[in-house]
Amino acid sequence: MRRSLIASIVVTVAAISTISAGLSLPATAAADTPSRPNVIVIQTDDQTVADLDYMPNVRKLARNGVTFDQMVTPFAICCPSRAAQLSGAYPHNNGVQGNFPPDGGFVPWEQNSGDKQIGKWLQDDGYRTVHIGKYINGYAYPNRADATVPQGWSQWRGSADPSTYQMWGYRLNGNTPQESKQYGNFRVENPANYSTDVYRGLALDAIRDQKSAASPYYMQVAFLAPHVETVPLRNGFVPQDWADVDDPDPDTGIETISPRPAPRHRNAFPNMPLAKDPSFNEADVSDKGPFIRDLPVLSSDQIAELKKANRQRRQSLLAVDEGVGEIVRTLRSTGQYDNTVIVFMGDNGYMLGQHRISKGKYFPYEPSLRIPFIVSGPGIRKNAHVPDLVSLIDYAPTMLTLTGAQPSGRTPDGISLEPLLRDTGNVTRRSVLLSSGPQRGPNGTMLPQFDGVRSPHYSWWRYEDGFEEMYDLRRDPFQLTNVASKPAYANKRNKLIAEWERLRDCQGATCQVRAPGAI
Repeated sequence: MRRSLIASIVVTVAAISTISAGLSLPATAAADTPSRPNVIVIQTDDQTVADLDYMPNVRKLARNGVTFDQMVTPFAICCPSRAAQLSGAYPHNNGVQGNFPPDGGFVPWEQNSGDKQIGKWLQDDGYRTVHIGKYINGYAYPNRADATVPQGWSQWRGSADPSTYQMWGYRLNGNTPQESKQYGNFRVENPANYSTDVYRGLALDAIRDQKSAASPYYMQVAFLAPHVETVPLRNGFVPQDWADVDDPDPDTGIETISPRPAPRHRNAFPNMPLAKDPSFNEADVSDKGPFIRDLPVLSSDQIAELKKANRQRRQSLLAVDEGVGEIVRTLRSTGQYDNTVIVFMGDNGYMLGQHRISKGKYFPYEPSLRIPFIVSGPGIRKNAHVPDLVSLIDYAPTMLTLTGAQPSGRTPDGISLEPLLRDTGNVTRRSVLLSSGPQRGPNGTMLPQFDGVRSPHYSWWRYEDGFEEMYDLRRDPFQLTNVASKPAYANKRNKLIAEWERLRDCQGATCQVRAPGAI
């Protein structure tokens, strides 16, 4: 891949806020060409596309860049989504098909993909690599200060699980055990320890420290907002199987709460509405899979709770949005802005009442699959929207193209989106896989697994019991009518199944083949 002349990349994977803490990036003399871009990744957790409406700094970023309107994840839960993003590979190739071992989580990630991911590739190519915040689920469990620094990271400030899921009382590890630090207490809401603000402060310090460095840097800042918080157990730790359940049954002993906003934002959005598209509390789910068919209609109390949760989620994103603004201002003040591309993204979407799912993701409905993805910077179009279907597996190949780095150990399954960023051409019009793996529901039972495919205009998947769902997204964007068994869609269904059969074991270039026409 050729070296890009773009000046710099800041990937805003969704959030940054207000306080400074000490992360130092030693300036390293290097032989790298100064024009090679820096990369700063800013990421949120469980953010929906609709949440962007309440983030003015991110919207400003979008006006200066490209927004991808159909960016989807291949597997709508935290760990597989992030693994696909970092590796550029589908779950069946990157070794992460769940949140926790043996199917996923940090240990399988390091074994299968720790040396085959964007951080390692860029580090090997001369980049200073920095990570702040949430990484792959299960890192440093249970809150260990002596956990090994993952492969590929020159400067490490990773949050230790399960404290990752706490706005206060979390632990950030450093390059040595002596650098590990606990920030406050879960039940003491000290503004100085609010995680979004601390992460933002670390990122700003890193940017300032890099001002005179000869070599480029890649930094990703992964915020918790607007993910739920997990209340620490009085004795022991959250069992790993439960660490990413959004609304657990009380019998499990696990309690989660909506994300607490920064104290300065507690009164924001006093009249925040709860969006109720046609799929909200869907009246007739008889054409859905057995799990959805068994869900009761949401009660008035549940709907009131969803309204409250929606408000708190968006309040928690205000600190992230402030952080985005601070990052841009710091880049300008240090003279790095003109050498910087900014990308803002999430990891997976989230459902608040759609198809009767009160809180959660996992199922391959559009609110779960779609994520925010914005790229801004030198050489990139301004105020542009891309309607093309793209996937999280395209993130790493795009970063490689923009930085001129090369992958080693694997050929990514995704494709570079650089032509769409620069408006220099089109990309392959292809279908992308939809995957699942072992995951528990709120009551502790295993959720039904499925496999499927998403094309530019259709989605199709099959559950392990053989039941199928298929939706014509042009005519039915809210996925109210399952057309899998309708004769009029038999030809389209057969094409989608053929696509799934072709892609389910694909690797590298075989995942990038153009989709047949009309799907």
